[in-house]
Amino acid sequence: MRRFIVRGLLSASLLMLCAGAAFAWHVEGHVFCPETKTPLSGVEIRVTSDCGFDETGTTDGDGYYFIGLPEKVCCFRVAVVPGSGQSAVDPASGYYDFCTTESDYEFTRDFTIESPECGKKEGLCWLTGGGAKFSSITGTDLGQSKRQKSTKLYNWGGNVNPGCSPTAGDGGQWNTIDDAQKLHFQGFHIEVVRCGNVDGIPPGSTSPVTPFNFIEWTGTGRVKGVQGNKADYPLVYFFGRCEDRNEPGSNGQRDGAGKDRYFLNVYTDPSNPTGSSIMLVDIDGDPATVDPLIITDGNMQIHISSCDDPPTTGLVASPRADDAQLSPSTPAATDEPASLWFAAPRPSPASGSTTMRFSVPQASDVQLSVYDLMGREVAELMNGRAAAGIHTVGWDLRDGMGQPVSRGIYFLRLRVNGSVLNQRVTVMN
Repeated sequence: MRRFIVRGLLSASLLMLCAGAAFAWHVEGHVFCPETKTPLSGVEIRVTSDCGFDETGTTDGDGYYFIGLPEKVCCFRVAVVPGSGQSAVDPASGYYDFCTTESDYEFTRDFTIESPECGKKEGLCWLTGGGAKFSSITGTDLGQSKRQKSTKLYNWGGNVNPGCSPTAGDGGQWNTIDDAQKLHFQGFHIEVVRCGNVDGIPPGSTSPVTPFNFIEWTGTGRVKGVQGNKADYPLVYFFGRCEDRNEPGSNGQRDGAGKDRYFLNVYTDPSNPTGSSIMLVDIDGDPATVDPLIITDGNMQIHISSCDDPPTTGLVASPRADDAQLSPSTPAATDEPASLWFAAPRPSPASGSTTMRFSVPQASDVQLSVYDLMGREVAELMNGRAAAGIHTVGWDLRDGMGQPVSRGIYFLRLRVNGSVLNQRVTVMN
């Protein structure tokens, strides 16, 4: 097994500490809600032993915990420490007993607990919508005249994470037609970034009733020319945002603050989304800022219903259909991996540092980089030849200039001999 000393850690010793911890004597696992299997963060886990060991930890955003054990034969009890309103379900006792031996020193123990958090739908949302933006030349809402059937600038529609499922239709379908450039964009892989509320207007939306009024998503797709335009971009990247500000949509609203809004930037280079933008739905024409356009016809609807099986967090599908796919299970710690995989970073959310693990089945050229939500490269963590086996790389949550990054969501892109695997991490700096 090889581990890399890479740029991005505070020190070489810190890297070795983080890398070694994943393979030392330990107990690890997840804490879930009983029915939906939603991971629970912030749950306290305590490990005690008959040889004087007493250590506690808390679950991260994926409900995951990891507690290192002393490297000696001993018997332990790992227990969930219920918080306010929480109670153990499986096991009903709320604890497991186990003993280490010279050959058995890595343990996985999951817990299922009831918690007030299990009934919340916060952070889950999906979108259906469609509409158009019309030119103001005619001075009418519909943008039509006797000589022109339509002077619309854009026309769009589709769904994002239908029914809160990231797997249905690979996250949904989203289309936009740029009438001026005669381009048709189709998003065929979609991942929701976040849901939230716009400052300055009442939170949530009324039809359907949801606690959110905006949704942001990203992914990949293609762009083709229409109406005689021969352009063809077989792989493009995009970032979108819709604001469901009121009902009954933009047609029924005369208050500008109450009209639904839409932003989309489609670009060809994920490391330079501003400079490689080929389609932009935006107010000021600057792809570097997110300024959603007020739509004049149509309706955006954000939903949280049908979310009993919430989207799986941590794993992000590859941006190309022929890329290697990830397994949702945690890879076994072995020096001879059977396949290519890229595990979710631990911890996430992260504060101070986080660690990534990946495996390559044979010696490969490997590049591991960090990107922000706009697709800009923040840091390059690794670029070189990797031997076959499992590798561990740490990131101290600093950019390429050594400055701490802002809190938010970042994408981790692993390139291995032409294949691309992605993960994401939430930074809490």
